[in-house]
Amino acid sequence: MSLQNFIPPKPDNVKRYDGVDPLDGRYFDSEVSQYLSEQARVLYQAHVEAALAHTLAEFGLCSEELAQEIEDAAHSIDVAQVAEEEKTTKHDVKALVNTIKSKISDEAKPYVHMTATSYDIVSTASAVQYKAAFENVVIPSLKDLLKTLIELADKYADTVQIGRTHGQHGVPITFGFALAEYVSRIGQSIEALQDLCTMLQGKFSGAVGAYNASSLFIDDPLKFEEAVLAKLGLKPAEHSTQIVPPESLARLLDETVIVAGAISNLATDMRHLQRSEIAEIREKFDPTQTGSSTMAHKRNPISFENVNALYKEVLAQQFVVGQNLGSEHQRDLTDSASARFYPVLVAAVVQMIKKLNTTMAKIEVDEDAMLRNLQMSKGAIGAEPLYLLLGKHGHTSGHEKSKAIAHSALDAGITFGEAVKDDEEIQAKYWDKFSEEEKLIITEPEKYYSGLASQKTKSIVDNWKSKF
Repeated sequence: MSLQNFIPPKPDNVKRYDGVDPLDGRYFDSEVSQYLSEQARVLYQAHVEAALAHTLAEFGLCSEELAQEIEDAAHSIDVAQVAEEEKTTKHDVKALVNTIKSKISDEAKPYVHMTATSYDIVSTASAVQYKAAFENVVIPSLKDLLKTLIELADKYADTVQIGRTHGQHGVPITFGFALAEYVSRIGQSIEALQDLCTMLQGKFSGAVGAYNASSLFIDDPLKFEEAVLAKLGLKPAEHSTQIVPPESLARLLDETVIVAGAISNLATDMRHLQRSEIAEIREKFDPTQTGSSTMAHKRNPISFENVNALYKEVLAQQFVVGQNLGSEHQRDLTDSASARFYPVLVAAVVQMIKKLNTTMAKIEVDEDAMLRNLQMSKGAIGAEPLYLLLGKHGHTSGHEKSKAIAHSALDAGITFGEAVKDDEEIQAKYWDKFSEEEKLIITEPEKYYSGLASQKTKSIVDNWKSKF
């Protein structure tokens, strides 16, 4: 049966720069449009009508020949004709039904939309639509980004970099370790999105969810509902009203916002590392590219900033999803218009993913700058291991002692190691107790105090390589 192979076509005659929404112009993506455009919405609804017709035939209400006639009409639907018909019906699903009927015999017409309410079609089609969009665009795009980050984390697993907390130098890590954080976060979101896609639900339970209409013709309406939805790769909601409960789609979109947050976080980190004062990484800058219309020297982090800007739009749409969790009694229409904007959330996240992947794949890493910044504090980053080792060897206020030495070294413009060697108390009572390895950690923390950053990076890389 062709139902299982139905793939909606890409939108026809797209006028990219005629739309009001930037996603229809500057940020247009044909992959996203194939699944989440207004045209795709109508095509998926027509597909659900075809599945219904075949299930009616399966349960003996019409012949398979009539069902196939309905399917052929549904799968050759003219979306422009549906839109024109809606001017008369003032009802989108009725316009679709009328358009399908206009293409088939009188014998087949009674079986179009038979036993269904509008949102048996709309809610179910929406679930199929989002499931397809995530499985074919969102998740594959995330896996591409994850692959890029895995390769970078692996490449720079041993490249020492200063760790920063509150924008200040902390203790050494590696650049690969900094990226491994996002490998882990994005990888976990991919797994969550895959699971949540399988939880999207449909319904064929009628106008209030009580199977009133299907009970007139079918002995087991529950089995009928399962059969329709099985053709579409869905399971029925445990309870539905006129609509499918909103939680399953809301959870999917919430997780989408979560991964967008991680992506925005990574873009922010990379943007800060590109600051002139830090200059540890750079976006690739093409010879013909312009950073500023007046400051010709500029090489702006435009892609990272664009990712951050799109994230604001994603958050705005998430607010709408939260507001749509309620519907009075068995149905009201207060979510109808606002839910049509959900594709904006998904499309914006896809833009974020693809933009960041393209940028990270071409990122320029300045290891010399990383070393220079690492050495900026002249070893004061050895204050943490000093205080811990002083405690190990019996000092009762090692933190205060280490802080005093670090601050005095910074003020005097000498290295932390020199200040430690000049401190009479440490030299008289503690220094000889330190092992040679411990002494190196104190005097050259840039080389010897990066903990398990490298090993942890490689472990995370290996873990996610094995999964994807």
